[in-house]
Amino acid sequence: MALFLAAHWENGWAVLEIKGVLDGATARELCDFAASVTARHQHQRLVLDLTELTHADTDGLNALLSVRALLGQDQGELRLVCPEGRAERLLDSSGVTSVLPVYPSFDAALSAPRTVPAHRMGGAVQ
Repeated sequence: MALFLAAHWENGWAVLEIKGVLDGATARELCDFAASVTARHQHQRLVLDLTELTHADTDGLNALLSVRALLGQDQGELRLVCPEGRAERLLDSSGVTSVLPVYPSFDAALSAPRTVPAHRMGGAVQ
């Protein structure tokens, strides 16, 4: 399966659209793309839109955490958009939601107040 990645900017956020399968074969592609976007545009605020993610495995989940690490612990912020469904259950059951804030919609992710860095509070606090 393929992974489709696209980026656009909205309200000071770099928005990465992720469509398709995020697994061992495609995880590096996401990390490289996110690194390129943040380096080229010096963005430290990313929204990963997982609305059209069809599948993710542990390598894919680790890629999400790697993207967070790219941003730096104090300056950067990563938010995930994941509506109710299979992908949301996977994020929740894996524990990713304890370290990365997940929002049910794109609008909710953009309008939420800044989160406290997860490494300071044992999880993202909104």
